[in-house]
Amino acid sequence: MTDYDHDFYNPAPEPARTAVLAVPHPAPLNPRGITITCAACHAARDWLLIHVQPDLVFVRCRCAHEWREHDLETAHVTAARGDTADEREWASFEDMYRGLGFDGLFRYTYLG
Repeated sequence: MTDYDHDFYNPAPEPARTAVLAVPHPAPLNPRGITITCAACHAARDWLLIHVQPDLVFVRCRCAHEWREHDLETAHVTAARGDTADEREWASFEDMYRGLGFDGLFRYTYLG
């Protein structure tokens, strides 16, 4: 019997990370000429646009209501991002929502 540790030289692979781009968007959204409003609180501006690979775009309101928006595309999120490349890594989606102020704490409050 040996005390050779097989896992020492072959560590377990790290879990795959989901590529996410989250961009605060204070203005109203009207991708097809109709203003998008939150179904929960009826807000019409101050969104968090979330782009998840491959081409899924979600909108999150300050009240923490989130939905997939089929009328928004990747180009909308990258255009909203602009030239300000504030890249941060978050441990979880909940930490990201809390850090950006979209965890429901600012419900019914416009910050933009």
